Amino acid sequence: MLEIRPLTADDLDDALALSTQAGWNQLPADWERLLTCCPAGCFAGTVDGELVATTTVITYGADGDGADVSWIGMVLVDEAHRGQGFGSRIFEHGLEYARENGGDLVGLDATHLGEPIYRNDGFERVEPVFRWQGTLLRPEDVADDQEPGHGKETIERLTPPDVDAVLEFDRRHVGVDRSTLLEELFAESEVRGFYSRTSSGVEGYAIVRPGRTHWQIGPLVAIEPSVIDHLLRAVSADLAGEAVIVDSPERGPTTTSLETFGLSRERELVRMTYPDREPALAAESVHGFLDFAFG
Repeated sequence: MLEIRPLTADDLDDALALSTQAGWNQLPADWERLLTCCPAGCFAGTVDGELVATTTVITYGADGDGADVSWIGMVLVDEAHRGQGFGSRIFEHGLEYARENGGDLVGLDATHLGEPIYRNDGFERVEPVFRWQGTLLRPEDVADDQEPGHGKETIERLTPPDVDAVLEFDRRHVGVDRSTLLEELFAESEVRGFYSRTSSGVEGYAIVRPGRTHWQIGPLVAIEPSVIDHLLRAVSADLAGEAVIVDSPERGPTTTSLETFGLSRERELVRMTYPDREPALAAESVHGFLDFAFG
């Protein structure tokens, strides 16, 4: 019998073992970040005291007149305990939490196998989303033929004095307030950030963090398509020769940029929302997600 309770810090080693077993890219820092940012929304499913399933729900408050968004992720079940409905049970527990305590809109990224299951719970298909992988080309191997953005821009490494401007930029261009999550991310020692600035202010930013098998680029948010290339050029100078992942919505300019820097599509998922079909966390300025677990 599956028992569901809050996930705690004592569970994190076992939770990491589940995401590793599934072949996912999480490190301990990813699980710790979830537990720090949404402790009441992290759930453990146990059998005889053993952790065999997880799910997480993180909620972002609306910026302005938009909707609060709750995001469901980390739906995992131990291989030896699959086929018993544990995944559905813990997912529905997370969904009920999101309905009662979360946002006006609930979102998730589903595999094509999972899509019909989530449809049964009232989720609607919004758009395909993709995981891009590969080894970044070095900047000198990529032609720099992009037009500038709104003005003469510079790409700078993100430092503590820059964080507030980037947080404000993110709120305006994503439509929700992710400040708590992003501040936690920026404070992590191995996380790197770059941002594009003109005389008008921030034009875009990219965050890079280590993963179990690949570095993860995201969020990647930019006003103009040209800014994407400039940010990726800065990232590639820092991570040339490293294997990376970018989780991205389907955007023509984004596709062009990621292919130009040597990445290719490896997986396709489906972004779904409940109870209405809305482009959750995927405004036009969003070119890369934090990852599928965070939206």
